[in-house]
Amino acid sequence: MNDKEIDELIQKAIRQESELPEGLSNRLEQHIDRLAAGEKERSISLRRKPSSMYWFTGVAASLLLGIIVFFQTENNRVGEMADTFQDPQEAAIVAEKALAFLSTQFNKGLTQVSEAQGEVNKVNEIVNGQLNELNTQ
Repeated sequence: MNDKEIDELIQKAIRQESELPEGLSNRLEQHIDRLAAGEKERSISLRRKPSSMYWFTGVAASLLLGIIVFFQTENNRVGEMADTFQDPQEAAIVAEKALAFLSTQFNKGLTQVSEAQGEVNKVNEIVNGQLNELNTQ
């Protein structure tokens, strides 16, 4: 809202209400001008360059983050190449058991999906029957 619109609203309010105190429009305009000046000062102060303390803090935080990332990646590289099993036959047996467990769980899930599909089909038949009855009436 610009100053011209504000002035028009103030003048309109003054014309409608004759009981308003004298000088109200001037006081309102002065107050609005002070608020606008305060907002301009605040926006100018926000645009100032940060102090050297902020700059040093940012550099220190960046260095600390870089050091942490470096050591974390170095720790992960050490354990990457180690094998879990020294004996290949033992590893094959464990892998076979894991695959058998996965297969069993997968089959249970498929059974549950099939049962759910049957229930959904029953519900669809009931709903379609009801809709057909409503359409024939």
